Amino acid sequence: MVDVSPAVSAEPVRKVQVPELVGVRATDAHDRALDAGMLAVAENATHTAAGRGLISRQHPDPGAEVEHGAIVRIWIGS
Repeated sequence: MVDVSPAVSAEPVRKVQVPELVGVRATDAHDRALDAGMLAVAENATHTAAGRGLISRQHPDPGAEVEHGAIVRIWIGS
């Protein structure tokens, strides 16, 4: 019989802190999120000029601890 159960990782889950993105230009918010180890995903971007807009809201909140590689949702103000 072959064991097909998933391997258990010996490494602990890496946690990172969510940066403050509200008030930052969308293009800069994406860079800040990547630098912090996560991905910023715009929830309301509808056109190519959205990258110049400022972030009006984010989730999770700044300072929250999330797993490395997590998504931080951002809303771009009009």
